[in-house]
Amino acid sequence: MSLLSLGLLATGAAWAKGPLDRTEPGHMPPVPPGGYNLPLAPPVVQYPLPPQWVTIRSTQDWRHAGTFEKELSKACAARQFREQMPMRYRAIFKGEVLGVAFGHGLNLHDPKKQANRKLIYLFRNGDSTGCTIVSITNEDLRVLNDAQAAGTPAGAAKR
Repeated sequence: MSLLSLGLLATGAAWAKGPLDRTEPGHMPPVPPGGYNLPLAPPVVQYPLPPQWVTIRSTQDWRHAGTFEKELSKACAARQFREQMPMRYRAIFKGEVLGVAFGHGLNLHDPKKQANRKLIYLFRNGDSTGCTIVSITNEDLRVLNDAQAAGTPAGAAKR
């Protein structure tokens, strides 16, 4: 009972005081004229990020792009077949961005030499154990681009 009355007494005194006052005159001063001398955008990383290039762009679903590589997907999950720099080269499909590595070795870490030199490898979730790899050839890439260009008006295909 005494705790309840003590609590009511404390809240009643705070309510009767009114709006909060500053604890001291210099507390929470306004922003000085001209603002603070801070950079507009502080760097998030110590060094700038490397350049990233979009190498494939298609409106199709990535599952229809090429051939699913089950063994390479297992090797990717074990980090034995992976991109050297994830997402340095990108493939943009319908709502999905995949990493790209080339079979001849560009952006590809392949210590067991499992890659076919003539294929292009697309990595979905390439930095996780749920890695999925789809392989395509340059011919598949042309078909993807032709199918995309055929569906657009003649003037819109050229940019």
